[in-house]
Amino acid sequence: MRAVEQLADQVYAPTGMKPAYAYIMMALEDTHPQTIMQLSTTLGYERSSISRMVKTLAAQQLVTLTAQGRATSIDLAPASAAFLKTANDCLIKFGQRTDDLLGTTKAPMTDLLTENNLKLREDFK
Repeated sequence: MRAVEQLADQVYAPTGMKPAYAYIMMALEDTHPQTIMQLSTTLGYERSSISRMVKTLAAQQLVTLTAQGRATSIDLAPASAAFLKTANDCLIKFGQRTDDLLGTTKAPMTDLLTENNLKLREDFK
């Protein structure tokens, strides 16, 4: 898993941030606004990690944060378009790189990792 993380760090370097920030932005691009809890559930990160990362994204003026009672709503800011273009380009490049490196073993490996991840996440509920 460390090798995958290192590859992702390398491929997502053009965003100027760690890949997790791009994952948050792309999740918001798919569905927005979302709460910290929704992003945490979608991405599988701890709420405290999501909270810290969205504060960094807000400081970069990539997202807006709006308090809604005890929840915080996160939405894309106008400046997010350029970041998202770069992040989506990185996602495509990551897919191509892993296709090239893993070949025919990529799909079954990904399926198995996804299945096992879901099992592990269910155990934490």
